[in-house]
Amino acid sequence: MNGAPDFKEYKNNFSRLLHAIDIETISAEPYCKKYLSHLIQHLPYYLAIYEDVLQRVQANCKQPVDQLKIVDIGAGNGLLGLFARYCGFEQVYINDTDKKFIDASVQLALQLNIAIDGFITGDIVAVEAAMKHVKPDAFIGTDVIEHIYDLHEFFETICRINPFACTVFTTASNPENYFKIRQLKKLQLRDEFEGGSPDDFLLFGEKAHEPFFKIRRQIVYRELEQKDENTAQQLATLTRGLHEADITRLVHAFNRTGNLPAAATHPTNTCNPLTGSWTERILSIEAYKSIYQKHGMRLSVGNGFYNSYKPGIKGIINKILNFAVRSTGSYFAPYIILTGSKN
Repeated sequence: MNGAPDFKEYKNNFSRLLHAIDIETISAEPYCKKYLSHLIQHLPYYLAIYEDVLQRVQANCKQPVDQLKIVDIGAGNGLLGLFARYCGFEQVYINDTDKKFIDASVQLALQLNIAIDGFITGDIVAVEAAMKHVKPDAFIGTDVIEHIYDLHEFFETICRINPFACTVFTTASNPENYFKIRQLKKLQLRDEFEGGSPDDFLLFGEKAHEPFFKIRRQIVYRELEQKDENTAQQLATLTRGLHEADITRLVHAFNRTGNLPAAATHPTNTCNPLTGSWTERILSIEAYKSIYQKHGMRLSVGNGFYNSYKPGIKGIINKILNFAVRSTGSYFAPYIILTGSKN
């Protein structure tokens, strides 16, 4: 294969394959099946996003796709990686922290008869361990970068795997879109103080969770040497956005010195203390640029598009919104695309 593949032809054929699968046999987990059903229901839209991601990979790597090795990070059911392999990428590896989704992606690959070069369960450290004899040309993912706990560690690890790799990530946490950010801040505050349930929205997840503040307070109180309710309350507030291990470390430091940690700088960003997964973390474009620059990467930011494939009035409205995106840039974009390449 030379140059860019005919993505339109690949999308049509890949779509026919997906519509022929038996979703019930992909996984015994209801959430995996629900998520895959949602993707297939809106498949033209998601395939258009995947095409955009893969085109950006090829443009940055400047090689034919049949010479490119890629890792799909936070892949879920693995559709992006599977589509990439179907389009002829030389090697594709599918990664997710959730083994249930990795198992589902294995079954989906079997049903589609698409050969994936590796399925990796775990975080970027697990990816590094699996890549001892492989240097991926690109790391890609949709709706994952806003959940990664430590982006500096993430990109540092990518640079160890291959110092010359490019990255393409989409995120719906578009800091330029006022309406989107207002919505996400409400979600963050709910996770922080009320908790969450699968009934909240379609793709919430499979398990309810307690308020993150309550979970942190329990961790803090457990580690405090002098059990004091007010101190536990204060430390739980100041450790918003931290994983359990980091909360424990700061409480131990407080036990030794009596010094309180610095407060979180963002007003609503929060993460699950037990997993480290951020609730749609909001970072400014400048913050992203600073992170990429620190790891020797140049960041370009593109604008996503709305689902104009929807039938009826919704599709018409989304076409109008897409025109607004083209006219005004990221202020109306439903998501942004972060493309990192070596300076």
